[in-house]
Amino acid sequence: MTLNIAICDDDAKEFKPLCHLLDICSFQFNIDLHIDTYTSAQALLTRYRESTGAPYQLLFLDIEMPDGSGITLADVIKRNFDHHVMIVFVSNYPKYMQDSFAVHPYHFLQKPVQEVEMKQLISDILEEYTKNLSLISVVDGYDREYTLNLKDVYYIKVKNAKSKELCFHMREDTIPAKGTITTWSSMLDETMFMMCSRTVLVNLSHIHYLKDCSIIFDNGATVSMSRRNRKLITDRYLNQVVAMHSDFYTHQGV
Repeated sequence: MTLNIAICDDDAKEFKPLCHLLDICSFQFNIDLHIDTYTSAQALLTRYRESTGAPYQLLFLDIEMPDGSGITLADVIKRNFDHHVMIVFVSNYPKYMQDSFAVHPYHFLQKPVQEVEMKQLISDILEEYTKNLSLISVVDGYDREYTLNLKDVYYIKVKNAKSKELCFHMREDTIPAKGTITTWSSMLDETMFMMCSRTVLVNLSHIHYLKDCSIIFDNGATVSMSRRNRKLITDRYLNQVVAMHSDFYTHQGV
């Protein structure tokens, strides 16, 4: 598994100890960690604006920075770029912990961060991703590895069955990958994914509506259903809609 991580702190001296702890975790948990560092909130925001997808799964953010607080930065990123990214605030001042709850951070670490704290944090994150199968790694034809949040995938489509080429379709971009649709269908069998034809695996949670033999997603993309799978897709989609409405009224106390 690969985790893409960004550290944002206006004091560059903070990068080395954090990166050292993350290197220890990488070795202990046998994972690849790709780490980028930023000395300003605006630099990190620029990276997000220039990216076609979600560039990171985990952010370590300082709270006090000259060009904007880490709390404000986290809010902007979650609202505009990636609602699923895990935020960890790192600060000298525990008094900010209460304020940070407004953006639902994953964790709060006090400087200097201890090795045991970082190991526990990374262990918890990996366990959550594994348990929920929310993070997947795909490899393209050039052996480049991409880490994707499963919730961001709208559908997976066969590009070339003979050469085992697939395409992962997100809201605004696509990621090429090696593999077979059968393998991914088996792997995602217990999730919200279903085969709608022999060459397309769809994420039911992104379906906007069904029309005849077409599936229309909430970003406007459209794929076709086979006659064989049409009833299965329709039934499960309608069950999902009913469940969502039931949860809504339960939370409203109706």
